Amino acid sequence: MQEEKKWSLQIGGRELIITTGLLAQQAGGAVTVQYGDTVILATATMSKGASRITGYFPLMVDFEERYYAAGKIKGSRFIKREGRPSDASILAGRAVDRTIRPLFDSRMRNEVQVVLTTLSYDGENNSDIVAMIAASAALSISNVPWNGPIGAVRVGMDEKGAFILNPNNEEEKNSSLELLLAGTREKINMIEASGKEISEEKMAEAFEFGFLAIQKITTFIEQVKKEGGKEKSQPALIRGSEEFETIIKEAFIKEGIGEALYLLPKQAVEEKMSAISSMVASFAKEKFPDQTSMDELLSLISDEVADEVVHTNILQEEKRPDGRKLTEIRPIWCKVGVLPRTHGTGVFTRGETQALTVATLGAPGDEMIVDTMEIDEKRRYMHFYNFPPYSVGEVRPMRGPGRREIGHGALAEKALVPVLPSREEFPYTIILVSEVLASNGSSSMASTCGSTLALM
Repeated sequence: MQEEKKWSLQIGGRELIITTGLLAQQAGGAVTVQYGDTVILATATMSKGASRITGYFPLMVDFEERYYAAGKIKGSRFIKREGRPSDASILAGRAVDRTIRPLFDSRMRNEVQVVLTTLSYDGENNSDIVAMIAASAALSISNVPWNGPIGAVRVGMDEKGAFILNPNNEEEKNSSLELLLAGTREKINMIEASGKEISEEKMAEAFEFGFLAIQKITTFIEQVKKEGGKEKSQPALIRGSEEFETIIKEAFIKEGIGEALYLLPKQAVEEKMSAISSMVASFAKEKFPDQTSMDELLSLISDEVADEVVHTNILQEEKRPDGRKLTEIRPIWCKVGVLPRTHGTGVFTRGETQALTVATLGAPGDEMIVDTMEIDEKRRYMHFYNFPPYSVGEVRPMRGPGRREIGHGALAEKALVPVLPSREEFPYTIILVSEVLASNGSSSMASTCGSTLALM
């Protein structure tokens, strides 16, 4: 049995405890993090070699709810074991993913999996915050190369306008602000928020308030890493020689990638970029016949050059790819009542992004029963988001909503909660379904706008 090590930090009036050496010793890195009586086991493991998956860094984040953590037994009479992840666990996993992913080298091709298992839930301290801190700690002490750590907090606000750090569930119900923040010791890198008409000045103060706590947590995890961390392994990076990378980058620029990015419409950009990629690929294969992973490297370098061009033009010349000024929005047109038998419809089109939202009203008995580890309630308002492949001119199998659809649906759902009538005023069940018919930026907010039209 290995020696158990513990570290603790006072944060938000409660003790944050990180423990290693007791559980999951064969993982690359494993910790339990306790906040109140909520406990998360986080493991971080990396494959020894490069994955067969190409085109992106293969990071998997799995947030595992366990009913036993809350002392509950699953409600179904016929199935008692946990099945597919609940929407809440998917949203928690996505929050962790988008916080830790930017701190990996995007050229890394080892598979990395972070598994977050809720071992105990006290009904007061949200598991998502604990999971984000746990993922950070597990990666930090593991052999996985990662440019963390990060810290994470939730900021609430009471009736007098005073901020609350990591409000408990009861305080959250009465809070006019719910701000989820994560970041490194230097900067915030993830924000998720909802509020009731919070001023910009108050939001800026909330960021500062939360960031001070984030810095405390990252410093704390740095200490844990220093005392209990492993040596980092060498990652499998997809990279050509310095000569190859320099010459191919220059070739993309010479063939006019900078100009192609500013063509209109979107299809013209895609056609020109495809032609440029073909020309550069022919040149590269002739000049560097022995280069491995040629196609993936060319795609990677093309994306990096395009990102650099767009960012430079925006920051230095205030020039956006579609010709708009930084303060200018795309052309918008809307239409309502487009379907004959539905209760409410709205089409919202902004530039090349279009969403059709359909509203359906039902009796109070049509409410959805939500039974998860953390939640046991009836929900009268739901928003569902669908993103078919034709909306971006692609072909792929359609097998139900994925994590992205669930995340975007929840985002649009959250946006409308503050302006919905109360249950006493309007006791009926409301379901909004947004069909994204075309997408070239911010389809989730197009869905929010389409939902507003359908409700009105």
